[in-house]
Amino acid sequence: MLIALRAIAVLFVAIGLFLIYAVIHALTSAGGARAGVAIGYVIGAALLGFLAFRLWAFRSGRRAAA
Repeated sequence: MLIALRAIAVLFVAIGLFLIYAVIHALTSAGGARAGVAIGYVIGAALLGFLAFRLWAFRSGRRAAA
């Protein structure tokens, strides 16, 4: 279970990094980026980062409390 949670956390971080890359790439492109889409991507990346942190620390917190 712990390995699966950590694998999902790593996947979430990878997707979040890709979203940030997409925003940076769109901002530097000739056509520019749509503000709404860029803001949505940044919020999505932050949410995925938060969820990854919670998944990574899920079992660690229970062991420390026990």
